[in-house]
Parts: sequence; C-alpha cells; structure tokens
Amino acid sequence: MSSTMLSTIRGLDDDNEKELKSYFDDIMSRAPADDHEYLSEIINTLIQISSKCINIIDHPFFIRIRHAFINNLKKSAEDFTLSCRIGELFSQLTNHTNDKNIQLIREFFADSNLTECLIESLINLSPTSNDHLIGSIEHMIDAYHKFQDDRPTIQDDPILSTLIMPIVNFFKSNEYKNSFFQLLAKQDQLTSFQKLILVTCPTYIKSYWGQLQEEIFSAIAQVTLTRSSEIFEHFLPSLDKWQEPVIWSIYSLILLCQRCGNEHLLPAYDLQHKKILDYVLNIVQGKELWNVANQDSTSDKRQYRVNQLFCYSTLYIYTTTFLPELRDKLVENNITPLLIRLTEAKYDKIQFHAYRTLAAVLTDNDIKQLANPAQITNVFITYMKKTIDVIVLRQRLENLLLSLKILIQHDQIRGEFARQTDGLPLLLRCATEFQFEGTKIQLRSLNILMSLTFNNEIKVLLEKNSTFNQYLRTLATSSKSPELQKIVDGILWRLFPKYKTTETKFQYDIMISYSHKDKDLCHQIHKALVADNFRVWIDLERMHGIMMQAMAEAIEQSRYVLICMSDSYCVSPYCQAEAQYAFEKRRILIPLRVQMGYKPQGWLAFTISGRMYVDFIKSNFETAYTQLMSQFHQNPVDEKDVALRLSQSNVKDAVVEKKECVIYSYPKDVLQWTSANTHGIYRVGGTAGRRMDCKCGSAECCHRVL
Repeated sequence: MSSTMLSTIRGLDDDNEKELKSYFDDIMSRAPADDHEYLSEIINTLIQISSKCINIIDHPFFIRIRHAFINNLKKSAEDFTLSCRIGELFSQLTNHTNDKNIQLIREFFADSNLTECLIESLINLSPTSNDHLIGSIEHMIDAYHKFQDDRPTIQDDPILSTLIMPIVNFFKSNEYKNSFFQLLAKQDQLTSFQKLILVTCPTYIKSYWGQLQEEIFSAIAQVTLTRSSEIFEHFLPSLDKWQEPVIWSIYSLILLCQRCGNEHLLPAYDLQHKKILDYVLNIVQGKELWNVANQDSTSDKRQYRVNQLFCYSTLYIYTTTFLPELRDKLVENNITPLLIRLTEAKYDKIQFHAYRTLAAVLTDNDIKQLANPAQITNVFITYMKKTIDVIVLRQRLENLLLSLKILIQHDQIRGEFARQTDGLPLLLRCATEFQFEGTKIQLRSLNILMSLTFNNEIKVLLEKNSTFNQYLRTLATSSKSPELQKIVDGILWRLFPKYKTTETKFQYDIMISYSHKDKDLCHQIHKALVADNFRVWIDLERMHGIMMQAMAEAIEQSRYVLICMSDSYCVSPYCQAEAQYAFEKRRILIPLRVQMGYKPQGWLAFTISGRMYVDFIKSNFETAYTQLMSQFHQNPVDEKDVALRLSQSNVKDAVVEKKECVIYSYPKDVLQWTSANTHGIYRVGGTAGRRMDCKCGSAECCHRVL
C-alpha cells in the first residue's frame, strides 16, 4: 500500500490542493481511526513526501494524526513508536514553512490539547525515560522551533507562548550539566535525552524573540553563564579530539551565551562574559578544528558542525564588543590577526561576523595595514544585497547597518564605499523605501549617509540626487520622529550648509560638544563651568529639528570648544560635524576623555592631533577640572577676560592627590598667581617661551608642566 501511495502522491501536482485533498479524503474513508498499524504505514510514507502535504495540513486526516499523537502520549503506552514517527512527520512538514502557509501551520499547531500534552510529558521526563517517548518530545519541539523561528508575532500566540517557560525550566535543571559531563570527546552520537536537553531545547530558547524575551533571558542568564565556565573548563583540554556530538552541544551552549549578552545582561554579568570570552577565543584558535572547517569535503557532518561552532563563536565575540571593557580586552589581546584569518573561512557567515567584529576593534593603522580593505566593504555590501528584500532577515539587516555605522568612521572605508557602485544605492533604498519607513533600518542608513557626506565624492553624488534631497525635505516636515528630523537636518546641513561670518565679540566662552550617551559626566562639567561664571553653550535637552544651524552658530560665537571623546562621540556623524566645523572655524579645541580607556581613532584622532587632552576618567573630577582650567590659560583668546574668569573660579580650592607645582608657559605675559596652601596647587606667573623654576619650596613637588 505504501509504495502505491508514495508513487501516487509524488505524481500529483504540488499546486493542485483540490486533488490532494480528494486523495486524502479517500485515504481517511478507508483508514479506521484506531488502526495504528495502518496509520503508521501511511505516516512513514508521508515523511518521505512532506513537501507535498504541507499546504493541506488542515485536512481532517492530519487532525486525526494529531489526535493519535496526543492519545499515544497520554495513555503512557509502553511503546511510543507511533508518537515518535508522528513527531518526525510534523518536524519534516515544518521544514517547508513559508510566508504563504505560516498561518495555516500556526493554526494547526496552536492546539491547547497538543501543547498541554507536550508540556506535561516534558515535566515528567528523565534520562531513563523510554527513548521513543523522548524522541516524540524532541521532534515536536523541533517542529515548533522551525515554524516560529524569526517570527516573534507567531511566538506571542497565547497558546504557543505557553511552551517557552517549561522548556526553559527543563533546560535549567541539573540534568543539563549532568548530561554534558557524561559526554565523551570521542563520542560519535548523542543519546535521545542528550540531544533533547543539550541541543533541541537551547536552540528553541535561542530563537525566541517574543514579548517575554527579557524575562526569559534574565531567568536563564545566571545559571547558563555560571555553568558554562565549568563546561568549557572540562572540555577545552580535549579540543582537538572533539567529535560531532560535543561540537554540536558546545555551539548550542554558545548560542545561549550570545543571547545572554544583550544590552542589559552583558554589563550585568560582565565577569562571567569575560571568562567565557577567553574560552571562546581558545575554541576559534583550535588548529585541528580550523583545518576541518576548511577542508574540501562538503558532505562531512563534523565539518558542518565545526562551521556552525566557528560561526556562533565569532558572533559571540562580536556581541562582547558592545561592552567597552570587553572590547578593550580584545584590542589588548591583538585579536585583529585572528579575525582576519576568520574572514578567510569558507563559510560566509563566519566571514560576516568576523568583519562585524573587526568594525568594532580596528584602528586606523589596522585598516591601513590590511592587504585589501576593499574586501571588508564588499562583504557588507554583499550581505546588504542578501538581506534587504527578505522580511524575516530585517533584524540581521538592522545589525549589519549598526556595524557599518561604526566602520564607516574610517576614511579608508568611506573611500572604498565611494568606489564600489552598489553600496550607495542600497543605502538610499534603506533610507527612502516605504517598507523601511520609521524603522531602525531607515534611521541607521540615514546616519551612515550623513557620515558618508564627509567623503567628497559621495557628497557630490548626494548633492546632485534631487530625488533624495526632495525626499529629505518632505521627511523633515512630515515626520513625527524627533530622531529622523534631527538626522535629516544634519544631512541637509552637510550638503547645503548656511555659513555665517564669525562675530568678533563672542557670545559664549565655551561650547561643549558631546554625545548624549556621555551626558552624566558632561552635564557635571557644564554645571561646574557655569558655577564659575563661564558662559557655556550646551545642548542639554537633545535638540531636534533644525539643530545643525544652531550648533554652527554656537561654534561661531564660542571661544573654546570642548571635544568630549568617547566611542559614541566618534561614531556620531553629528559630533563629527560639530568637531569638523569647529576645526574649520579655527576655534580652540580642548579634548576631554569621558570614557574609560578611550583612544581616539579615525577622523577624531586627526581632528585633535597634537593637542593634549584632559582625562576626566583617570583623574578625579576636581583634578581634571583644574587641568581644564590650565588649558584655558595656555590657550587664551581674550587674555584679560579669561584671566578674570579664572581668578573667580572655584578651582583655586581644588585639592590634588600629592603636592605639586604646576608651571605654566604662556604665549604672552600673564597675571601673577598667588600660591595655594601646601596641600593644593601652586600657580606661578611666567613669560612667553620660558619655563619657570618652582618657587613653592616643597621637596615633594613634581615640577609638572601641563
């Protein structure tokens, strides 16, 4: 019977649902509901031709199969062979999920009787349970994962969403670690229970993006990240001997570690992530695994798993770059050569994640030393092509643009982007097409386009693009998003600036140029300056709309511009526009470091070249503020006015960590300064070009010139 059925269904047209349904009507009429042997024979046949049946999954015959699965599990039968085969059929059917049939599949699997039965069976499961029972649950969870993957709206279905927490609780149980430690490096196959708890459940959890994701990953972060270290410690010594089961289980664990690295959990568990990062770096440096990943064979299962392991290990490394301390750790460890090697992997996703990581850690010198920096740009453009028209890959496109936004700060990459003809049109599509309106994709692409206006070739192309410019002007007046209004204003200002003649009389003493991500410290500096009677321009409330002209006028009317250096400042096109305009207007720039360990790169390094910066992170606030005052004195614009303000400043009472005499060297004669008490700072007047001897009389004085 099965061979006849197989050949008949194979001969039917895939699009002829009416004929398929008629055939299943006939089968149903001849198949007794309680004849499990007959049903098993049909199921075995359907597994082989699942693609033919997916679009008629709502047929009564498949409903009967679903009931048979539930009944088999509820009766606690000694033989769960039927339910296991049904689970395998359902898993095969969901391989063929697409946007056309997703609602049909959703309705079939969003059955409360089915989910309740599955949850109850999972709760009562143990490593000693019947293998076919374990297989039944494993196949069903796999089926639910496949059709919900990358579909958060489906995951939020009231019935389907009941599955996630029981699966999480099963994964969190002690059986997970026990099952892992029972694995042997040379083991050639996972047991049914090991596959369920070490691979299938983590994969299901990793793919969850529903409304409960913050709750879910907060619930698993502590236990996952803590026991991960134990597992890596146990398995890393045998790295070169890992076979497919260990590789599969390890990369499934890394999947979850990566999901436990979002913007909230990464800093909350920074110590655990620091340890895991070391282990993951060891994995991607494994010579034997690297050779396996890049061998010529394309059908080797172990090779496939190794590529997955390298892929998600590289993705995890990329995720850690969002925490400055971990990114600094990567830079200190000179990770660039390793990442460059990973860009040569045969598996293109490994290349992509490696380039994304390079975007975060590369310095200008690194990029100059690359043999072919054009390849980095080409990879990003290639992935934009692959993702721009695929709805389920929107999240990937968002992340790609975020990485490109960081990378585009480097002049070499901007130049390559100008040379490669496909890049700019793709960005313009992301910025202007209706499907991306109001999304992160539109906002990030516009940010990148603003950064690209600092490349003359691209700036000229955008100036001549009347369609794009008209779109921007329309967006500026029609958009209700303050962020969009701000970036649109920034691009238009860059393309069509409205310059003014600088006034001879300054309205402000100081303009503070900073990223709002660093607002706490920058606002503290502003408050201190105002208290000392300085006239300060600062955007405290995150101006929107036509803010670029206000910024330009503030620079024109300010004596000094404080450049508050950080990662977020460097990647912001607004901040670059401010710094460049201040540079062009020949304002006195005073760099301040407002992020721990930050070292200026790219355009920012060029802009502040040759200037000493004040470190508000390494020093305490009072000491750094005192040094800032000294910078004003060493770079006077209106000497008498600056001297008057400094004499009124509260800095005269600042206390430093050790006795020292600060010797100033000025371009002109300045007022004599009286020294502070022996626990403070001695200010001694001086003459142009001459370093004064210390007159404080203290043996502990370090005679420091700021």
